[in-house]
Amino acid sequence: LEMRVKELEQSNEGLRLQFKYLEKMIGEREEETKANINNLGEKVREREEVTKGIIKNLEEKVKEEAKAKQKKGLENEKKNPKKNKKLLMN
Repeated sequence: LEMRVKELEQSNEGLRLQFKYLEKMIGEREEETKANINNLGEKVREREEVTKGIIKNLEEKVKEEAKAKQKKGLENEKKNPKKNKKLLMN
């Protein structure tokens, strides 16, 4: 009986050590996960800024093209007012 008690105590001690090891590993993994989440969040913010810049540039380009078309239309109207009126009537 004493032998069995000692075996169980040793087994319990082994289990306690394993439990402590696993707790430590879980803590380390949680820290890694938090760091990964923070890194991903930073990457998302960086890409968001890049995307905003691209959108702004495209919007400016569209505005510039619209102004250029409007200017070209006014120049054409000055050169050929009769032709433009015919086009508008059709």
